[in-house]
Amino acid sequence: MTTINYCPNCGSKLNINAKFCSSCGTRLAVSDSSQLKHGQSKKIQFHKMRDQSRKREKVLNGKSRKQKKGLFTGLAAVVFIIALIFYINEQPSKESAIIDNQPIVSGSVVYPDVRVDHAYSLTFAKDGKIIIPLDIVKERKFVKFDYISKNTTIPLLAYLTEDGKVVTAISICEPCNSKSFHIRGSDLICNSCGTTWDLNNLDAISGSCGKYPPDPVPSKVVGNEIQIDEYLVTGWVRRV
Repeated sequence: MTTINYCPNCGSKLNINAKFCSSCGTRLAVSDSSQLKHGQSKKIQFHKMRDQSRKREKVLNGKSRKQKKGLFTGLAAVVFIIALIFYINEQPSKESAIIDNQPIVSGSVVYPDVRVDHAYSLTFAKDGKIIIPLDIVKERKFVKFDYISKNTTIPLLAYLTEDGKVVTAISICEPCNSKSFHIRGSDLICNSCGTTWDLNNLDAISGSCGKYPPDPVPSKVVGNEIQIDEYLVTGWVRRV
């Protein structure tokens, strides 16, 4: 089998027995065999370096693509989190959502900038409903009453918002366990810890118990009755 070498001058392929390069005409003496081998070595080295360069470029390009993909994924995650936070902040609280659907039973209500304590009202249960007289709530604007069963007694309250909606709620400030509140201006205030909420939506204004306003329960007006589904009260669970 014929061995192939390379010209030391131009790097062209040569037969091992060639005396002249067929490409550039360089004389190839027998003493130049080491140069032939050197030329062959240079050619092989060149191809190796080219292959290594291509491999390195491929690796770098792969890393670059991964970095770009990682950057894109990170930016997408940040955008998603910001959108989620915005969405959550835009959603009404549970308390506000319930109050928004409560019936309007009077015209606008103005509370004085002095303390207004709740009055007391009697209530009774009938056909799965807890019933409060509507006329008493409209007259007193802020009343408290108890749901009493064989196993438990649960304090409840009812009041009118400034736009005339009736709000019914569990009358407990759970962290401090107070069962009494008062109204001053647009604020509903715990008698024990002084935590304050906006009475129109029960958003926290100040105080350590702000996350736990009186827990509103939906109610509806039928004739002269404010009716609460009994199971909403008997099934109520403390939040803390």
